[in-house]
Amino acid sequence: MQIVDKEGDSLVIEATKAVFKDPNKAISSALAIYDNSSFSKEIRTNALMIVSTAYTSKRDYQKALDYIVKASEFSSQIDNKKLQIEILFRTGILYQQMKIYDKSIEYMEEVEKRCFNYPDRDAIGGTLASSYLVKGFVYKDNLNCDIAVEFFKKGLKEYERLGRHHHNRSIGHYNIGNCQILLSEYANAKESFNKSRELANLENASSLVSFAEKGMAEVQTLEGRYQESVLLLQSALEESKNVGDLVLNLGIYKGLFENYLALNNWSQYQKYYELFLKTQLEIKKSERNSVSISITENSKKLDDDLNGIQSKFKNRIFILIALVLIFISVVFFIEIKNIKAIKALQQKIESTQNIKPSIKIN
Repeated sequence: MQIVDKEGDSLVIEATKAVFKDPNKAISSALAIYDNSSFSKEIRTNALMIVSTAYTSKRDYQKALDYIVKASEFSSQIDNKKLQIEILFRTGILYQQMKIYDKSIEYMEEVEKRCFNYPDRDAIGGTLASSYLVKGFVYKDNLNCDIAVEFFKKGLKEYERLGRHHHNRSIGHYNIGNCQILLSEYANAKESFNKSRELANLENASSLVSFAEKGMAEVQTLEGRYQESVLLLQSALEESKNVGDLVLNLGIYKGLFENYLALNNWSQYQKYYELFLKTQLEIKKSERNSVSISITENSKKLDDDLNGIQSKFKNRIFILIALVLIFISVVFFIEIKNIKAIKALQQKIESTQNIKPSIKIN
């Protein structure tokens, strides 16, 4: 069994590497691992999480959520606290990507609490660092870059302490670069994007290399260096051709048509503007599914809240009724006691009145 599991672990590592380079390959490889019942439940659960992550990179949040729920259900009988933390984290980041921010923060808070209670900090440090990144994403999405950068740096510090997780460090530096653009810190942004690309190359992560190049190109555009920006964007487009990330492609097409417009290249402008519109339509369809998920989740939350309120209300009613019944019983008991006491006193008075005097008075 140990030999089989060692083989399974190796396959999981290979499938994970493919997530940011060729997500379709990662999905097929991970599903093959899951379908192999000779592997342990831990390995097969990890395979389901890889499938979810790969669908996330393709921006197919419905399928990503389906597979993380499947992973949670499949692993429910496994006593593996680290795996449970990882599933909670993956679920929380999905909610962030679906823009259900309060739910995402709720999951990340739970992840952090469990990480701090976990006996081996190094074993869980990567997930803890990633939870900080997700909080940074939430604040960045809500246009609070100053706070977002602090969370990104907090996450990067934890990754650096561990000395690994190059792809996540690449994501952290890329998002810091985006915030620095919004804060008009262009020199710092270039440095961040270069660091992001350097780390992505170490992992051979095509999509992350493309994101870093897209970020660099945006700085070049803002500085009026349109031809240099086009070259970077074309490189990013070539690098990401097997990735299928709609949001990445949308950003690249947007950068290309804007730069070609600035260069008065009408034919190239039209080409990439049409690709931009087509990709935007595909994303809208994906977002529609995400909105449907969001509505379902919010409806479920409202139902849970209502049930909680009703349960509390019922409990309070039962307590109130019980108190009233106790009060009535006590009053009734006192009243009966008083009636008996009054009756006994009346009988005593009547008895006293009926006694004839035994002494004659002359």
